[in-house]
Amino acid sequence: MLRDSNPSVRRIKFALLALVVLWCMYWFFVAWHYWEDDAWIHLEFARSVANGQGFAFNGRVVAGDTAPLWVLLLVAIHAFLVKWIIAGKVLTVLGALVGFSGVYAFAARMARSMKNALDAALFPIAMLVLFAVGPFTCYWIFSGMEPIAGAGLACWAVLLATDELPTRPSFLTACLLAGVAPLVRPELTFLTVLLVLPLIGQWRRLQRPGRLRTLGLGALLACGPVACWAMYSLHVFGHLLPNTNAAKRAGPGDSVLRHLVSVYGLGFPLVLTGAALGIVYVLVRRERTWNSFITAVRQVWQPELPSVGLPAAAWLMILWAAIASVFYVVNHTYIQTRYILVTAPGLLVVVVAAVLMLSRSAGRVVYVLALVQALVLSVVIARPFVYNKGVDCDALARMAAFMREQLPPGAPVATYSIGEVGFLSKHPIIDTGGITRPEVIPYLAGPPLSEIPWAQSEGAQYFIGVKPQPNAQLVHWEPTVFAAWTVRPARFKEPYRVELWKLEPLR
Repeated sequence: MLRDSNPSVRRIKFALLALVVLWCMYWFFVAWHYWEDDAWIHLEFARSVANGQGFAFNGRVVAGDTAPLWVLLLVAIHAFLVKWIIAGKVLTVLGALVGFSGVYAFAARMARSMKNALDAALFPIAMLVLFAVGPFTCYWIFSGMEPIAGAGLACWAVLLATDELPTRPSFLTACLLAGVAPLVRPELTFLTVLLVLPLIGQWRRLQRPGRLRTLGLGALLACGPVACWAMYSLHVFGHLLPNTNAAKRAGPGDSVLRHLVSVYGLGFPLVLTGAALGIVYVLVRRERTWNSFITAVRQVWQPELPSVGLPAAAWLMILWAAIASVFYVVNHTYIQTRYILVTAPGLLVVVVAAVLMLSRSAGRVVYVLALVQALVLSVVIARPFVYNKGVDCDALARMAAFMREQLPPGAPVATYSIGEVGFLSKHPIIDTGGITRPEVIPYLAGPPLSEIPWAQSEGAQYFIGVKPQPNAQLVHWEPTVFAAWTVRPARFKEPYRVELWKLEPLR
């Protein structure tokens, strides 16, 4: 990974890699008490699978998880460890290794197109540093979620599918990564489809003896995982798409495009700027851009062709991110920061590489500015955010303990954040967010708390959140603090409460 003929360059690489490792260790300890609520949902599904109940939440078999492979990996790691949360933390470390190694390798591929030897040598480790210090990376890396692993998997799949000198092992590995990718993040489904053409090109360049057998095995690896999960979903859930596809939609009056721009602007402003300038460049240099794209497509079949502009791997990243963004808008998805963290790392590498190819001085200035901006946001915003999320997790853990000890056994509790409370309290949970109970989704578009009557009709006796009814009784509360993305760091000192209410008797 860090081999280089120049001893000075090699020392710089090792020093920067050591800084990245120390940086990640620091965030590991900062995030020790923090576990994202959706990550608790992963744990609940994993515990259910380990207990032989299939994909179930709170005893309810339901299509409420968009990362079934992550759940199965949790089950596998837990088989060697006692505590679920420890298994989850171990998996986040492994996911970080996949993510960082993928970004590094992808940057190394982009560096091949650079004329300056020093830029080409240092570009991969420089991009690894930039990715590591990003605010979204720092927030999600040890949260229990899968986006960083998904980003690395995508980078490796693209690299192997566009290898100039493919071998049978590299071809089959690319097929396997393309096959399992949709089971890590739904956005990766679009990438799997895009990889079909370059994978066929890889297969055509393999040696003829046994090539047909290799094609059959590759097709099985690429299609088998998704096909197996699809058959399981149809048999158990009765449909293919998870409930989150509808539960995670934005409000009727919300602009998904505006929210997408704001999320990129907070976490990856360089990608947002690069996209805007790229669109202008395409409009001004349409013929040159088209020739670059066509050359990249032809290189999939004829890798010996001279490069013109961005390589095929870069174009695959751009197309994938564009398709995913269009899907978010068309599907009216409420975009969360972790969604773009799957596609943005590859785009970040492409943008910086493109600027460096156009102008070395401009590329270095852009890189330094992006690095300083990412570092400031991580220290000023991401760090107190992660710390406060840990405080929030501790408060919910105490709330779950109160529920176990003080509420009547079997009394259903309605809540929007179902993960931690459901996993720790083991009380019946009425999901007011629609992940495990999609029938509530029509009520979410109405006025606030309009889902409460529905929850009561489902048996809810208690509710976690703001006061739901005029005569609801406050049973218990726990102190916590503000925990959300904000550009006003002073807000992280604002006190909040997690409240448990006893609902009015249903009339």
